[in-house]
Amino acid sequence: MLTSTEKILSVVALALTVAVGFSLLQYNSAMDEMTQLRQEQVEHVDMVNQEFKQRVKAVELENIGQGKEIKRGQDRITANTKLIYTKADSLGSLIDDLAYEIKRVDRDLTKKIKNVQRDLEGLEDNFDSEKRRTRRALSDIKKQLKKLDAAVFPPEEEVEGDKKK
Repeated sequence: MLTSTEKILSVVALALTVAVGFSLLQYNSAMDEMTQLRQEQVEHVDMVNQEFKQRVKAVELENIGQGKEIKRGQDRITANTKLIYTKADSLGSLIDDLAYEIKRVDRDLTKKIKNVQRDLEGLEDNFDSEKRRTRRALSDIKKQLKKLDAAVFPPEEEVEGDKKK
């Protein structure tokens, strides 16, 4: 059977394990999301670049000699490319912000775990000192009880000796 201290320590250790597991789960989820964002960014840029090339080629074939149309198409493509790079930069910024938040959460969890460990050590010390104090008090009570028992109910030899006199 486990003692109270062992039960308390087991519950605290279980709580710490659950907290660490939850933080790892969050960390893995965030990393998966970051990977997915990076993949989507690459796919989007590749798709736009391919579309850009196809449009330029189509415009060149259809509008040979039509410089104004080609220039207008190039301008739209350039504007779209700038928009794409702007969006890609904002995605990069969001990814950086997410990485910063993950690091901050990791620091906070590490700090909280250390605080819990320190508190647990303090509780263990307090429990040990209280246990010793209780044992001493119990020992003192047992001694006093023996003295009272001896005073109220003296041993039979003394009682028989008193009756003979």
